[in-house]
Amino acid sequence: MRAIAAAPPPGLRRPAAADIAALRAALGDDSVVTEPDALARFEHDETEALRFAADVAVLPSNVEQVQAALRIAAAARLAVVPRGAGTGLSGGALPVHGGVVLALERLDRIRALDRRDLVAEVEAGVTTAELQRRAEEAGLFYPPDPASKETCLVGGNVAEDSAGPRSCKYGSTRKWVLGLEAVLADGTLLATGSRCRKDATGYDLTQLLVGSEGTLAVITAATLRLAALPRATLTALVPFGDLRAAAAAVERLFAAGIDPAACELLERAALAAVARVAPLPAGLADAQASLLDELAGDAPDALLARAGRLAALTAAAGGGELLVADDAAGQRRLWQVRSRVGEAVKALSAYKECDTVVPRSRLADLVEAARSCAARQGLEAIIYGHAGDGNLHVNLLRGDLDEEAWRTRRDAAEDELFRRVVDLGGRLSGEHGIGWVQRRHLPLAFSPAGLELLRGLKRLFDPLGILNPGKIFP
Repeated sequence: MRAIAAAPPPGLRRPAAADIAALRAALGDDSVVTEPDALARFEHDETEALRFAADVAVLPSNVEQVQAALRIAAAARLAVVPRGAGTGLSGGALPVHGGVVLALERLDRIRALDRRDLVAEVEAGVTTAELQRRAEEAGLFYPPDPASKETCLVGGNVAEDSAGPRSCKYGSTRKWVLGLEAVLADGTLLATGSRCRKDATGYDLTQLLVGSEGTLAVITAATLRLAALPRATLTALVPFGDLRAAAAAVERLFAAGIDPAACELLERAALAAVARVAPLPAGLADAQASLLDELAGDAPDALLARAGRLAALTAAAGGGELLVADDAAGQRRLWQVRSRVGEAVKALSAYKECDTVVPRSRLADLVEAARSCAARQGLEAIIYGHAGDGNLHVNLLRGDLDEEAWRTRRDAAEDELFRRVVDLGGRLSGEHGIGWVQRRHLPLAFSPAGLELLRGLKRLFDPLGILNPGKIFP
């Protein structure tokens, strides 16, 4: 059965034959998709099992075609859903009201890679991994590393402010964006920012568009900051017999200046899930939690010294024997414990992933709150993620519940969880965005005055409401 989209919001309408003809005339027949089988790949992203049918998808090859498509959509009052690779986890690329999916995968040029200014100019359809490979060939480094980096696109990363394990040292995508090329809802081309590392010139439109989830403008290219490539990395894995001891160790290692590039936490249920799909390293079978740390720098000897400090610190906090790898193969084996947890969760059950973030000092409180919220609804929770910046993914498992029971219990657990997160000083998303699936929680994070300011910005950028309707706002 084909997916069915909701009715367009007030003031918008479904594309008619004349609208599709106009898109074909502007972009070419091979850039406009209307066949149901070909449209199927645009119905979903990586968010649960949600599917919504687009009426048409367009695949522009340059920014001028993006402008043309938006002019047509604005004139006809058509919903437009910007889309990267469809790897998002908040439903941001779902065409929930049908309309036009604006897929940016063909804008795939790296326009410049400048070693003098340490800057890359990259179109929205370049994969994150390709940018990283090209940068590394030049001895440079682009740190943001979402789990889907081999397939996710830079434009989507910017639109969602994506992050990943290395964000605790290097920050999320936002920190690496110096400027943007974007197209407004009426087709106007906008350039923000520059190659400059400092800029106090008026309102920062660049950072306003980062994380705006395709609701304010369509990002077509980005000017990104690069860094020197670290010459050496070292990975360390340590088990803990107590969750709070692991959380305390996270606080201590940052306070001690160890400054890991990544610091990942898996609690006991996550470790048990991984053990079903891959053997765990020695010492993890009975652990209540584990920390996976990556150290990066220029001198291998200095990294080993830092690993020694890390071992002493975690031992004093109640950790077990440190497993260390400084070669590529050994590091991959240790990272497998973390990288396979998503696959392991999917193998267990249908699930709902909640992207939570709290101050680092409240990590253990977050895990315990997530467990109790799930248990009150008779659900299992599997929790893991980026302890270094307080960003944990809480996976609520469906098990063998029927659809109605699953929906009722899942929503109740999620509602309580996000209330608890906010009470802990946290926010509703660390890296996945609000999108479609978390929009009802937005009033927890903003006062009525704050929400109205957000809505006012949306109206200013997109007065017709055609860009990604149904996202972010409850």
